[in-house]
Amino acid sequence: MKSKLRNEFVTKKLRMYAKEESKPLLVGLFFSLVRTALEIIGPLIIGYILDNHISLNMAKGDFLKIGKLLAVYLIIYVLSGLFSNLALISFELAANRISFNVQKDVYKHVMKFPISYFDNLPAGSIVSRITNDTNKLKLMFQLVLSDMTTSTIMIICIYGMIIITNFPVAILFLTLVPIIYIIFKDLRYKTAKYTSLNREYVGDINSSINENIQNMEVIQAFNKEDYIKSEFDEINKNIYKTNMEMTKAKSYGGFRAIDILSYVGTILVLLYFGIGRITGIYQVTVGNMYIVIDYISSIFNNISTVVTRFGELEQSYASATHIFDLLKLDTKKESYNKFNGIKGDVKFENVYFAYADDDVLKDISFEVKSGESIAFVGSTGSGKSTIINLLLKFYEPRLGNIYIDGNDISKMNRDSLREEMAVVLQDAFLFETDIRHNISLDDERFSDEDIEKALIDVGGESLLKKGINQRIIEKGNNLSQGEKQLVSFARAYIRNPKILILDEATSNIDTETEKIIQVGINKLKENRTTFIVAHRLSTIRDVDKIIVLNRGKIIETGNHESLMQQNGFYKNMYDEQIRNE
Repeated sequence: MKSKLRNEFVTKKLRMYAKEESKPLLVGLFFSLVRTALEIIGPLIIGYILDNHISLNMAKGDFLKIGKLLAVYLIIYVLSGLFSNLALISFELAANRISFNVQKDVYKHVMKFPISYFDNLPAGSIVSRITNDTNKLKLMFQLVLSDMTTSTIMIICIYGMIIITNFPVAILFLTLVPIIYIIFKDLRYKTAKYTSLNREYVGDINSSINENIQNMEVIQAFNKEDYIKSEFDEINKNIYKTNMEMTKAKSYGGFRAIDILSYVGTILVLLYFGIGRITGIYQVTVGNMYIVIDYISSIFNNISTVVTRFGELEQSYASATHIFDLLKLDTKKESYNKFNGIKGDVKFENVYFAYADDDVLKDISFEVKSGESIAFVGSTGSGKSTIINLLLKFYEPRLGNIYIDGNDISKMNRDSLREEMAVVLQDAFLFETDIRHNISLDDERFSDEDIEKALIDVGGESLLKKGINQRIIEKGNNLSQGEKQLVSFARAYIRNPKILILDEATSNIDTETEKIIQVGINKLKENRTTFIVAHRLSTIRDVDKIIVLNRGKIIETGNHESLMQQNGFYKNMYDEQIRNE
């Protein structure tokens, strides 16, 4: 089935970006036209010399005239080269600006995606689109379109000159047009097919590399290097096959076919002039024959250039499709209703939510007042973290409503909501920069003194000994798990949020380190509404309210003492953890 690679959306986007850089593109087009005019004049000068000055009885005056004409011929081709370079520079300037704008717009668009999109979009695939595909798109404007535009202009203008200088040859040339069309049509189909496949495989291999490098410890621990390599080899083999098929299509179906047609065209011209010379039916001259042969050769050279760039154009278009597929994904439309400071009253009302088909939250209702703390406990998959995701507006409820200070958060601006919140996750993510920037996140409101105070307040004095200029390597591997969490606590604390979210913030650290970090947790909880997803039940004994979840439903509610007295699910979980410590 023929691949329908082109679509209106991609074409519209390409035109939009090209329109933004219309000035350098038009300048490049103008220089290309000037270059074409100069290259058309060149053969006319040689033809004139052959017809009017080359003879058996050449006089001294002929040599002088020929010398002057050849000097003009040289100047014309020097100027042609100059204008060719100027055209290339103009096209390249436009290409780099377009590439810059596309990368900027796509990255900005991706940053606004709902979290749900990233559930199905591998990180490696997104990286490949923003980097590799954008570079391919740049090539479209940088070389492909510049060469193809210039060559197309040359073909049209030179053919026009053939019509003017020798109309019968122009008609004779038309007999080759259907064959040229068939070659282009076949080449377009094959390059579109294999280019599309190649882009898919490249996306797959980037996703595979990204995933495998991030999980190298697991791969090596379970001795799965050979298995992972075999998967990689299979994808790599597919890329090799599609590249080879593309090479064959361009080589045998494109370049060689055009070369053969070029020879056929030259033979037709020679036959035409030979018949005219022998029979005398029509007048022919050596100069006119030179002009036509030169023009025919130039036409086929430019056709060959178009064919050469045609495959690259298809690759660039496939990359553009890959990039703009991201722009077709809708971002979450933001409300203009902003929070201008909040107290921290939170209410869930009959909330249902499903990631796919089955609800993971079923009729969840609870309320927490400003300054109170609430914890969620339950077995894995009971819906604890999902409640947090809904509160942060990472996802929207299927049914029901969530209110903050009486405002339905679905109708409120997401950014203004998150400015009032701070989150400490189970896995403390640190950027590859120093401790200072990991806490401030480049927010200029916070001075070094503010950062140091935040670390002290959450119990991070040990980090101050290293200094806030301490460089953090990838994944924070030069810090202990406890130290990484302390940086996360300081990051949350310094923002003085009205709502604090601790999503299993102590589950990855040992009991001894947890006791140290508990100081930071208690400091963080002061005077703010706190949501805690708890793994260790011993850490939530003093919270105001505990909600016990099981399979997406609330089965018990109360504080630690009342739940222990109920002698139910919570008490069994707590007793089991105490026995296992």
